[in-house]
Formats: sequence, structure tokens, C-alpha cells
Amino acid sequence: MILDPDLIQFTTQFLEKNGALVDAHPDHIHALLPGHLADSLNLPEETRLGSNEHPLLYGSPVLDRLVHAATSRIPVTYGTLSIPYIKKAGFDAAIAQDLSFINAKCEVGVRAETRTSYMIITCSYVALSDERKEGLTRLTFHEPSGAVVEDFEDTVTDFECSYYRKGNLPPQFSTRIGLTLQKALKSIHHSIEQDLAPFIASMRRRLHRDVLNTREYYQSLADEMRASLAHPNLSDTQRMERQEKIDGLQAEADRKISDLQHKYDTRIHVRVCAGERYLVDVAQLIVTILYRKARRTLPVFYNPVTRRIDPLVCEICGKTMRRIFLQDGKTGVVLTCPECSRNR
Repeated sequence: MILDPDLIQFTTQFLEKNGALVDAHPDHIHALLPGHLADSLNLPEETRLGSNEHPLLYGSPVLDRLVHAATSRIPVTYGTLSIPYIKKAGFDAAIAQDLSFINAKCEVGVRAETRTSYMIITCSYVALSDERKEGLTRLTFHEPSGAVVEDFEDTVTDFECSYYRKGNLPPQFSTRIGLTLQKALKSIHHSIEQDLAPFIASMRRRLHRDVLNTREYYQSLADEMRASLAHPNLSDTQRMERQEKIDGLQAEADRKISDLQHKYDTRIHVRVCAGERYLVDVAQLIVTILYRKARRTLPVFYNPVTRRIDPLVCEICGKTMRRIFLQDGKTGVVLTCPECSRNR
């Protein structure tokens, strides 16, 4: 039987990338697998995929194990963008447009061309409640600072890119990005919460509606049963039993409402799907911040991909900010976001 060419290509690329020797044919794939790969795929080290014993079809156990193995690790690509032109002047206006130093002045000093790195992270999310909502979110981060860089992921495809193999990466790709990833994951969760805000609000409205209806139902039922207590044909035993039912209605209503709250509770599952890391030639500006009698110099970057000054990060909470407040700290002037500025 002739195999699907896409399945042959996918299987061959995956096996070879993981150290297997592969001989692909239109109707089968003969492969010699290293021990760890054979164990993970539950296959013999010498195997023939596409046979009756190991069919290579959509929905087959072998293909399911291959797909799971291929997607269990997060794929990351590395590249350098080709920037045809880097801005050389007009940075005072650019900073005034993109960064607001609320209680300080900013002076632009030295300009230099340098290279910095950015990371695009793609995540999928599933929100489970009475209904289900799925989505994807992509955010870009300036790796040295962890700042969220708006619109980079939408415009990066406008530039030519040279890609690298993982074993041959330029030294500019830092291996110490743990702090950046922590900030990135917080920003991603915040972005997903914003995307899901209408969905969660809808679930809350439905919960509120159903709770009101439940309370009205049990209140009406209790009123009817209380009115029936006055019926002259009821015996004392019947009247007592009915009163016990009335007394238990509130507990029953509470149980129903608790079930409704569980039904409309929203559980969000987030999975990182892919990462893209890019080196970009940028204009680095050394700016001087004048705050009261203090001075502080810091670098900011003009990003030729977004054609904007990259945002900064709050030095207290780590959030990305374009409105910057300055405060006196123990070791000097501190850059803060509006929220942290109010709380100090």
C-alpha cells in the first residue's frame, strides 16, 4: 500500500533528527533506531513502518506515538534579521512619543549601533467552564530586559532572516534567560486573561442568572408548601412531614447553587507551543534621566522592526511600561510603573 507522502516526510525527518538511520520508500520506511528512541516509540531497534505490524496511517498507534514524541519538546528557532536601514537621527522625538517620564526629564546622549535579541513565544490555551473556549496568543519579549515589545511578531515577517542550527548558534544568544522567561510567562498569563475576559464575564452573568432563578424557585416552592399547611384535611403527621421538607429546602437550594458555581467555574490550561529567537541590529541610546537633584543614565533601544523605542520594565514588579515614574531608592533612582508608584 502506498503511504501518504506527508507522513513519509514527517516520519523520516523526525527519525533522522533523533539519530535514526532511515531508508524511505513509497510503501514503507525501513529504520534503525537508537535504543532511547526505540524505547520511547515502543518499537524494535530495527523496524519497518508501513507494515501490517506497524501501519503508518492517520490514527494509527505508531503515528500517535511519533506525534507525541515530536510535540513533547518545545521547538525553538534561531535567526538573525536582515535590517536594511537603522535610524540615525530624530531620537528625541521618538522617545517623547514612546516613553513618558512623568516626574523627570530625559536627555539623549550617545547613540551607537548594536545587536540585541528578541523572543517570540506562542502559547495555546483552553478555558473550560459550562462552555469551552480555545485560542492562541503570541507575545514578543526583549530578552535582556523581559519587556513586552508590541507588534514585533506581526512585522517580523517583513524582513529577511538567516536561520541557524541549534549546535551552531552565535554567542549573542544568551543561555541565561530564566528571569526573562519568568517575566514572559507572567505577561502571557495576563494577556490570556484579557483575551478571556468577555468569556469569563459571560459565564458569571449566566451563573448570576441561574442562581437567581434557583433561589426564586425554592422560595416559591417554600411559599406554596407553607400555604398548604393550613389545609384542614392534613393530619398532624402529614403537617410535620411537610414542615420538615420546608425546613430542608434551604439546604437543598444551597447544594444546587454550589453545583452551579462548580459548573460555571473557569479552569484555564496554558501550553507553550513554540519559541522564536531573533538577533536584531538596533540603535542603542544612552539617555540621562534628571530626577530632582539626582541623575541616572540607562540604555534604551530604537527597534527597526517595530519602528519604535522599546518599552522599559518596572524595577519593582517587572511589568512592561511606557509611562515611567521615578522614585528614590536605597541605591539610587528607581524606575517604577504607575501602580507601584502609587503603592510606595
